[in-house]
Amino acid sequence: MALSFTAIDFETANARRGSICSVGLTKVINGVVTATTSWLITPPDDGGFDDFNIKIHGITAHDVRDAPTWASSLSRILDFIDGDIVVAHNAAFDAGALREACDFAGLAWPILDYTCTLVMSRALLDLPAYKLPWVADALAIPTFDHHEAGADATAAALIAIALAESKSAMTIQDLVVHAGVKMGRIDPDSWSGSRKASKPARVRLDFEDLEIDPNGPMAGEVVCFTGKISWVREDAQAMVIRHGGSISKKPTQKTTVLVTGDFDERTFRPGMKYSSSLVKAFALVESGQPLEIMTESDFQQKFEPNEGIRELAGHS
Repeated sequence: MALSFTAIDFETANARRGSICSVGLTKVINGVVTATTSWLITPPDDGGFDDFNIKIHGITAHDVRDAPTWASSLSRILDFIDGDIVVAHNAAFDAGALREACDFAGLAWPILDYTCTLVMSRALLDLPAYKLPWVADALAIPTFDHHEAGADATAAALIAIALAESKSAMTIQDLVVHAGVKMGRIDPDSWSGSRKASKPARVRLDFEDLEIDPNGPMAGEVVCFTGKISWVREDAQAMVIRHGGSISKKPTQKTTVLVTGDFDERTFRPGMKYSSSLVKAFALVESGQPLEIMTESDFQQKFEPNEGIRELAGHS
């Protein structure tokens, strides 16, 4: 089996993606994990550590006071990758973190081809949610210390191996084709994301006087909101419709996305106690309905750009 790649995971110190404080790397050669490593990093930004991030991964400013810089870490990361295709779970975050960390440090973006086990899992599996613990649980990946960068990188690697085996894919490129996913790329001047083609538009005009993009990131989705979200509910609903989707007021057999404001990265995991709306959503998934449950941060990420160019050498 020629399935060879490097999986990566970053943890960050604060809300800035470039505030990288830890990295994990796992090497896969011919479908077998052959090496894994992780280390702490002095964040290249000046934003310090947020309590929210500390509660997620447990890393503090004290822990990184003697850690390597981003400049030296990037060189070490690229040496480990050694030209491989890179895999990450929610690669949009990790690729964005790498680019922004380079901006903070005044470094050139490296050349990397990458893909995303989150995007591929959405395409190939029928699950109620696709965060790392959910996909790992569905694929019988051994229990791991979520948000420890090395453990998360290894979990992403094992997910990619399991998905490839399920489709008899011999390479990461084969797996990407099976999933109908576009490979992502970073080069010194531009970037493009790893993503799946949008669903056909199915727009219901629930709001008047909205300019609608029928091919937007919510094309074909029927979205229901539950719990307390930070947005005004009507604004979030309008955002869905403007980007090609439609709204359901409660989970139904037509709902394809349920956005919950009751959970975040620390708490939304298999086995939790859920609200009545989420219980109904899980039942719909078990009955065979293609429905994904997202946290608010997952939902907001849907509207982020999928490609861009480097306009600044530094970051303020």
